[in-house]
Amino acid sequence: MEGTSNHGGRQNVEHDWISSLPDEVLTHILSFLSTKEAVHTCVLSKRWRKTWSIMPVLDFDINGFLMDVVDDDPGEEGRNFVASFERFVHGVLDNRESTKLDIVLYSCKIQRREAFFYMEWLDRVATLMPRIIHININGFYIYVFDVPDLVFSCASLHYLVMEFCIRKRPIIEPMSIYLPCLKDLELTGVELPNNFAQKLFMGCPSLERLDLCFCDLYFSSISSMKLKKLNIAASDQFEEMQISCPDLVYLFITSGDEGSFLGISLKDMTSLVNATIKLHGLHYDDDDDDDDDDDNDDVPVPNLFGGLSNVTNLELHLNIPKLKVYYYKDILNCRIFNNLKKLRIGISNMSCDIYLIACFLKHSPNLKDLTLKLLANPSDTQFEPSQVVLGDVSFRYEYLETVKIECWSNSAWASELIKILGKYVKKIGNIIIR
Repeated sequence: MEGTSNHGGRQNVEHDWISSLPDEVLTHILSFLSTKEAVHTCVLSKRWRKTWSIMPVLDFDINGFLMDVVDDDPGEEGRNFVASFERFVHGVLDNRESTKLDIVLYSCKIQRREAFFYMEWLDRVATLMPRIIHININGFYIYVFDVPDLVFSCASLHYLVMEFCIRKRPIIEPMSIYLPCLKDLELTGVELPNNFAQKLFMGCPSLERLDLCFCDLYFSSISSMKLKKLNIAASDQFEEMQISCPDLVYLFITSGDEGSFLGISLKDMTSLVNATIKLHGLHYDDDDDDDDDDDNDDVPVPNLFGGLSNVTNLELHLNIPKLKVYYYKDILNCRIFNNLKKLRIGISNMSCDIYLIACFLKHSPNLKDLTLKLLANPSDTQFEPSQVVLGDVSFRYEYLETVKIECWSNSAWASELIKILGKYVKKIGNIIIR
């Protein structure tokens, strides 16, 4: 990187200013490259030979090894590139200096058939004490997947993301969890056994945000004094779940498409401001609901609405036929929603969901904005109180600033809703139909 030039017989030396920069500046520059590109700088000069080995960011991306391979080609060429990528990851970690890492990014799409897939490299990463680990693995052909335990004892971690799209969801079942600095945890496409949540909150005293997406959940309780944001998206819950988080500000829950749903209860949610809850149970037959009411006497009454009593913004969709009666009993027992300003309700059953809306109007003196979303074509075109356990809804709400009705195809349903709302609201400022 140094050169000479001759002007009028005088020799000038061109200095390599970049190579003379301090290590911390050079490694910061290398952090903007993929790890493969950074390692290639070792051929520039003796000064650069080991510079890559102390950079604070490692970015392993298999795309850099598959540029010449067709995306859907699981053949020999694709297998060779994947093997080359795996050897590269191990080689970098084996030859890296023992200085602490800041960020580790790992993205791998496995297109070959693998009976087993192991992540031994993750143990090595954990010993380097990174602050952030983000893993994304896509491998439809992987049947058995092993996640090492050591990453769950990495005391330096502040942010951990594990995203898996695999035929059989890997089980996250570490012997113990000790992540004292962890603030954010995101898990996608995994199975979490019955003792996972207890281990997690005991071993993560600083955890403030938990995201669980497309997961199989077998635990029955989430209890934390520190958690501020909880997102359970498109996950299957195989146990009745109680959530108790007094500092929680944001709650988002949507049930999955494959598992049964056994109910959710909220306790000590005194700080909750924004909540979205969309629950359905595909394994329940609405037509048999009336016949089986006597069989549901042993089902515990969930405490959902009491935990939502302090929210300002709420989105709610409850399409769980076997539990709807219990939820409607629950709303009658809750205190006033004094803070509720915006309410959005998904309607799948006209009679039941209109009753739910009526109860919210009665218990929400400061509600300003009501949005009703028609999910396909709701059943029951008329409001028939006999179909559900009703309390006293003989009242008239004084004034709503805005009512929005969202419907997919049939505007007649919107007209029906407006007519029904007239029974409960004296005056509506704006009516918007989308």
